[in-house]
Amino acid sequence: MEFSLSNTAIIAFVIAVVFIVIYFVFKKDMEPQEENIEEDKFSIYYLNSNIKDLFNEITNQNIAELYLNRKETKKREQQKARLNNALRSCAQGNVGEKEYVKDYIKELLQCKLNINEKTINQVIPFHSFNMLTEQDKFEILLHVYKKEYGTAAFEKLSNQCGFDKPKTNENGTYYEITKEDIANAYYKCAEPLKYIDKIEIVAQRVFELVYGFSCADVIREMNIDGLSGGVSGVSNEQYNYMEEIFENSAVRKPKTYDSLWIFYHGKAIYLSFMGFGSQHEIIRVCKNLYMYDNVGHLTSSNGYKLTYLQDSSRVVVVRPKLVANWAFFVRKFDSAKSMTVNELLKDRESETVIELVKWMVKGCLNIVLSGDQNSGKTTFLRAMAATFIDQRYPIRTTEHEYELWLNNANPNLNCVAFRHTDEVSIIDSINLQKKTDASILLLGEVQSAELARAFIDLTQSGTKATWCTCHCVSTEDLVDYFRNAMLYILSNDQSAEEQVANAINIDIHWEKSGDGHRYISYIKEIIPFSRGESWPVNKDDCIVECLKTLARRRTFTTRDIIVYEKGTYVYKNPLSDRLAKKILRNLLEEEKDAFVAFNNHSIKFMPS
Repeated sequence: MEFSLSNTAIIAFVIAVVFIVIYFVFKKDMEPQEENIEEDKFSIYYLNSNIKDLFNEITNQNIAELYLNRKETKKREQQKARLNNALRSCAQGNVGEKEYVKDYIKELLQCKLNINEKTINQVIPFHSFNMLTEQDKFEILLHVYKKEYGTAAFEKLSNQCGFDKPKTNENGTYYEITKEDIANAYYKCAEPLKYIDKIEIVAQRVFELVYGFSCADVIREMNIDGLSGGVSGVSNEQYNYMEEIFENSAVRKPKTYDSLWIFYHGKAIYLSFMGFGSQHEIIRVCKNLYMYDNVGHLTSSNGYKLTYLQDSSRVVVVRPKLVANWAFFVRKFDSAKSMTVNELLKDRESETVIELVKWMVKGCLNIVLSGDQNSGKTTFLRAMAATFIDQRYPIRTTEHEYELWLNNANPNLNCVAFRHTDEVSIIDSINLQKKTDASILLLGEVQSAELARAFIDLTQSGTKATWCTCHCVSTEDLVDYFRNAMLYILSNDQSAEEQVANAINIDIHWEKSGDGHRYISYIKEIIPFSRGESWPVNKDDCIVECLKTLARRRTFTTRDIIVYEKGTYVYKNPLSDRLAKKILRNLLEEEKDAFVAFNNHSIKFMPS
């Protein structure tokens, strides 16, 4: 018995010793080594965390506890309020506030976190081409070009490196900026960086990961048409990691949170060389994007938010359950604000189109710009209004979200922009404008039957001209769309169609080719048939005219004024006498002869 107890005690002792040894071995392994701590202090994630803590410390500090004099206390409180305001608005499109926060970050990095000329390469390895990530190289290139070209940096870089050139694979043509493209561009265009450049790039990286739009932050500021994220790749809900292993796939399938696309010169270009890195990061970016203007919280119940940023970019953010994954769509309008009609129309004989548009605008015709999404309708509407509109006429614009920004394009215009709110519907906003001394009304995008009826109503409300955009694919479809909308208040198809044909004068149809080239496909006049108030005197002629009227399936016909053929704008026909007389009524005396000469000599514009 004693032997048994002794053995048990020895075994217990040995087991205890073994556990103690294992504990200390693992404890030693888990303890960070001194050099690892030093390395970690310069990782971008360590800096992000500490910058956030330092800002929280500054903004939450109780100034009264510093026991300063009244003047210094007031100064510190103003600085604190200034920083608080900048931190709230820096991620909402306010570039000035962003630069203020970045300057603060640079100061904190150098004064509090030991970033200097000797240590900065440990944050981003500027000294080693092979150690730099593709995102590092891209942001370095944009920084170098931005110093000289500002927001045109990406455009200059793309022109030099061919970022927007088409690529082909077994599925056809596509646009993509790959890791190889960035490496070649960096090798070709990179320049030696000074310390001031390096600290600027590091501050930008910290800013975009803490307060900005992650990898989309820098490119968003460039002169591009727009950008979107979370729109390609494998959705988290559908992704099966084990399935990929069993497939023995050597290539990792990209996730939705790693997708970033830009729209540049009408082309959708995939930036496959970088992404957001995690689902948490793209959700953070989506939440930052819709926070401006207090539009409320985005929940799984409402599923989307449509708003805009402080720089006038339109933002759409979507989330599950409405869609499979989080995604955002940013449409930039500031890049096209300064574009003129001449810059938008560059094909052969485009001067003919410009001349015609000038007379149609000055002559106060009712115009609809039709075409596909992102084909250039809104941009051209803004340009033609800012360039040719008579400055004597007060202008009112109505949109769901501000996109035209006509005042920015031409500050001298008497122009007020309206939009709908939660309290005031867009129809109420339109009705209000009838009492604001408006001469010309721009309705923005007609995207519902309610707005289509409002447009027809505005053309008959005593204003000189009414314009809008819509997505109809042909002039006949355009008339049908507005006619069907009018059937809510008119019971007769023919009466509704007659009203639409008399209300809309011109259809300017925009198209975009596969390579992103935007052009006017045609300009058509809508000509309503005579209602038969004056019949021919001759009996036989009267019978023929009557039979023609009964046989008609339409109450209107169309006339091609200009058609785009093989890269050239061809002037087909002059405007009808009906529209020519309307234009002449609205022109100045000194302009009338020039218009008559243009309209009566269309043959001279036809290419030989």
